[in-house]
Amino acid sequence: MKHWVPKACARADYDYREVFEAGFCEKYNGLMLNAGTDVEQVFCSAFATPDVVKSILDAGATDALLFLHHPLDMEVCGAGFLPIPRSVIEELQKRRISIYSCHAPLDCHDEIGTNAAIVQALGVTVEKSYIEYGLGYAGRIGTIEREKTNSLLKKIREIFGVSRLEVGGCLNAEVKRMAIVAGGGDEPDYLKQAYDNSCDMYLTGEWYPRYMPEDDAGKEQVARMKEDITEFSRNTRMILAGVSHAASEFLVMKTQIKDYFESKSLPATPVPQKDWWR
Repeated sequence: MKHWVPKACARADYDYREVFEAGFCEKYNGLMLNAGTDVEQVFCSAFATPDVVKSILDAGATDALLFLHHPLDMEVCGAGFLPIPRSVIEELQKRRISIYSCHAPLDCHDEIGTNAAIVQALGVTVEKSYIEYGLGYAGRIGTIEREKTNSLLKKIREIFGVSRLEVGGCLNAEVKRMAIVAGGGDEPDYLKQAYDNSCDMYLTGEWYPRYMPEDDAGKEQVARMKEDITEFSRNTRMILAGVSHAASEFLVMKTQIKDYFESKSLPATPVPQKDWWR
């Protein structure tokens, strides 16, 4: 987020460093918007998308905390990361709704996190972590009880609450060993490492990049990624399964994060996006 927040907020009509907390502007994690001292309820989501924020405001929420994985909005099939509009920030401040963003720590933590929630839901026995990221690792490799592919894909749809899966690669009959990368798993090296570790399935948010950067260098990079991943998907023996960036990172919100806040006697409401692939 150290790279993406300044870049995304350059599109905003305000200076995020004058609006967000100084500690957040240094680490891009933690208390982001301090709108009040009392918290009576918590809302949890992966991104601050317009429909997520609207549902919170329409519910008449005040004196609350919006707990996010990403401190931004995101169009997976569009412009990528986007800033939270000034009008939304002002309304949240008016309602005394603060924002706390926990990005890298949730991606890395072994017990409470985006990958940890998937491991828990699927009953994966983790053998190793991979993809060095921050102070830990952003991926897991492990085993499950051997399961028919169609049955497992149905289970994945139900766990993540999605009607659409992006499936590619080789639709082999059974799955025993799998790699898990919550969020954006569309780096060719992530897939290749999973393949080299004899995985039957690569489960992620998105394994094929769809956003389109505005700058020429970014467009060229995405074009190369698409070419590499397309070639890889044609030749791999793995199943490639994407549940969407947001849905893969929302699972922790509706399970572990909800449970955490409620253990502190704070009502917690997970707020899903209406369109996981927007």
